[in-house]
Amino acid sequence: MRTVVLRVVALALLLLLALVGVITWRTLSRLPDMLVYFARDTGSAFRLEAVPRVARAGGGVEERVRAQLAALASGPTDAEAGTGLATLVPEGTRVLGATLDDGLLTVDLSREFTAGGGTASMMGRLYQVYYTLTQPADVDAVSLRVEGRPLTVLGGEGIVVDPVWVRAGQPEAPAW
Repeated sequence: MRTVVLRVVALALLLLLALVGVITWRTLSRLPDMLVYFARDTGSAFRLEAVPRVARAGGGVEERVRAQLAALASGPTDAEAGTGLATLVPEGTRVLGATLDDGLLTVDLSREFTAGGGTASMMGRLYQVYYTLTQPADVDAVSLRVEGRPLTVLGGEGIVVDPVWVRAGQPEAPAW
């Protein structure tokens, strides 16, 4: 009789352990694993605001960058948009390639990134991309390319783009 009781207790503990494992896994899979930055119009200027997202991208740099840019291009949720958040990254912007070398993330974007806008829109999309891509601790700086060429000037207004944008040298909350 004692053996039967011990087996039932052992089985109950094993089932409890499995249940705890499943609950833990499900909880962790819902936790945000990245921040994306959307723009907020304050009436007199624009500013960036970080919003958590769940990406669950694979372990590669290019997969992570694709997930980050896809989240930016798809924009805020309806609830977030209702609070005034917006994306300035054009829909259809794609990542053509991404490499990380000693803290420098080089990202090649599709030409859609340069479409449309005006000065405020162009500045905002640069800030959105820079701040979003420099979230992981392994990224110190970002260099942008479009269709394989270094991005040096953006938009008809001629916004000069730094060849290497270093996060540490920038304010935490830019306003433009």
